[in-house]
Amino acid sequence: MSDEERAVFLVVTIKPRPDRRQEAEAQLQSMRRNSVEEPGCVFMHLVQPRDDPDNWVMLEMFRSQAAWEEHMQQPYNTEGNKILEDLLREPSDLRLMDEK
Repeated sequence: MSDEERAVFLVVTIKPRPDRRQEAEAQLQSMRRNSVEEPGCVFMHLVQPRDDPDNWVMLEMFRSQAAWEEHMQQPYNTEGNKILEDLLREPSDLRLMDEK
């Protein structure tokens, strides 16, 4: 299987501003609802680590690198990420991973 055909996993660490947590969560959930409708999105979950309640994690899986790249170009994603800039303490840490 080529790299282009392999599933892509993402772990995104998100650090909401304490005074904007509700807005940040609402924005992320809106983006998630749109994303899971994409044919290339296998799953996307917003979770909160038990040992780190001030940070959130978005766990994602896409069918391929191309599916993820298409996802990143969607207007609800590009516009949503601009909105998030003011709602987060710092830019999110995005880690791309491949299945072994």
